[in-house]
Amino acid sequence: MANPQDIERAIPGLGQFLRDASKIGKEFNKELRKGSVEVAQHVVNRTQANASTEAERLVAKSIQARPDRIPKIRVNSSRGFASASRPNRSRTARAKVRAIDVWYGIEFGGGKYGKGNPKPKKNYKDGTTRGGGYTTQFRPHRGRQGYFFFPTVREEGDNIERLYGEAVQRVLKDFGKGR
Repeated sequence: MANPQDIERAIPGLGQFLRDASKIGKEFNKELRKGSVEVAQHVVNRTQANASTEAERLVAKSIQARPDRIPKIRVNSSRGFASASRPNRSRTARAKVRAIDVWYGIEFGGGKYGKGNPKPKKNYKDGTTRGGGYTTQFRPHRGRQGYFFFPTVREEGDNIERLYGEAVQRVLKDFGKGR
């Protein structure tokens, strides 16, 4: 979830606008939500178009635009994730793989600690090792860069701001007409 300070830094005055909008009334906020869903749906469509591998396309299908006063996107946690090697139909209900279970690996990659390193070398004071390791399930780890969702969001950043601004202007104009 985005930090409110980060959002305020990206779009100055948004926090105050949302506080003022909440005082205007339910109908205004309802229309504002409709406009933000259109913007979020644009990002979802672009993300699905930018998904290049089969796994990315499967996970991209679970991305949804959510109604809120600012554009919000979530990953549907109940959507199943197809596995050719061990299909969900042969698994118990608790063991079924969902798209959210593999989201981070598909978006950011795996094997942060390098190839041929099944466990990280760092031992903690209590004698255990935590985190990472080698995986062939996902593409190589890319840090915070991402493979398909976050590159799309960064690429569409100016367009998102423009579309959201247009949606807000449209709602203000329609609401000002005495709707």
